[in-house]
Amino acid sequence: MSADGVATEGEVEWALDGDSAVSAELVEGVLTMLRTTGRTPEVDVDVLRAAAFRLVSEDRLDEVGRGWLELLDAVRAHPDARLADLPPARTD
Repeated sequence: MSADGVATEGEVEWALDGDSAVSAELVEGVLTMLRTTGRTPEVDVDVLRAAAFRLVSEDRLDEVGRGWLELLDAVRAHPDARLADLPPARTD
């Protein structure tokens, strides 16, 4: 685990592989909702992946805490998520 036990090393690697050209405004909208409600808005899977990238690359996981798991679940459940979009499965 890393970032105070929020994310696994595999999840961090997955997030860092997900950088995209999604607008900062869309990503910040996801992160704001995640911080304030613990939920993710209905957005494209690329926006969710970009939010994960931003959290990890800027060492901001502590801002969302367990909301990180909500973000991962939102990617897994997204109807447009391809196999390559999916975060690694947790074993804990």
